[in-house]
Amino acid sequence: MVDVLDAIGLRDIAAGVSIVVGVAAGLWLFVRKVWPVVKTIPAGVVSFARAVLTAAQVLDSVKGLPAFIERTDARIGEIHHEVHFNNGSSVKDSAIRTELAVRELKETAGRLEVGVAGLYTRVDELAAVDDRLWATVDPDDEEDDG
Repeated sequence: MVDVLDAIGLRDIAAGVSIVVGVAAGLWLFVRKVWPVVKTIPAGVVSFARAVLTAAQVLDSVKGLPAFIERTDARIGEIHHEVHFNNGSSVKDSAIRTELAVRELKETAGRLEVGVAGLYTRVDELAAVDDRLWATVDPDDEEDDG
């Protein structure tokens, strides 16, 4: 039996065309069906890696939570000690004592201001008396000075 393709010399050309068509069909199939799935793999891997890192950070935070709670409770206890009355040793007790002392100093300063103002008045009165006495003792002295 005679092969027609061999007789015309098209067997090699047919093989080449078949290969090109097969490669084109394979590429088309890859681009249409496989590439969308392959394209999402890196994003999925990155998302998974981020999730793993976040989970690790959360676990580390949870591991340190009891120590954090103990430190926070101790600090709150110290703060509570300082802001509540406790027989004179707290900051609040000290602030009350300071406020009382400042109030007493303010009252004392007010009394001193009144007293000093009275002294100035008295000095002015004594100066006037002194001038009158000098005028009585030496009446001509005022005329000589002028």
